[in-house]
Amino acid sequence: MLPDRVKPCIAICVFNHSGCERKIREVQAGMEEEGIPYMVMPGEDRDVIALSNQAACASKLGVGVGIGPEGLSIQTDKLPAKEPLFLLTNPGTLADWRNFGYNAARLVKGIPFKKQSEETESQEQDSTELYLLVRDIVQKILREGSQVY
Repeated sequence: MLPDRVKPCIAICVFNHSGCERKIREVQAGMEEEGIPYMVMPGEDRDVIALSNQAACASKLGVGVGIGPEGLSIQTDKLPAKEPLFLLTNPGTLADWRNFGYNAARLVKGIPFKKQSEETESQEQDSTELYLLVRDIVQKILREGSQVY
């Protein structure tokens, strides 16, 4: 449990892995946009359900987010430990991670959850395609620039 001096907030329990900083940043951004405070704590378990349960138990608000290499999970201390409210069973995308932040905060606020829109998914796909195109062009320019004439 948390010491008494810790203010009520959502706990984010993270199993350290490559890329976890980006996931944390997006989840935090979603919570910040909803105006709900959070704290990040390390977790020893790779299982996101166990991580979110640990976080929910540690949170004075009773809401926790688990972040692991294989996904994310949102849990509340009012649900059974093995039955998270939201579960992402793949690494996910920037939009997925931010959406988890929104929805954890909205759980605290008691307002309807956000769904990831098809438009957001389409924009993310367009951004990925644009990134790949720019990367290919830059690589081509670098290859051509390094040729000796």
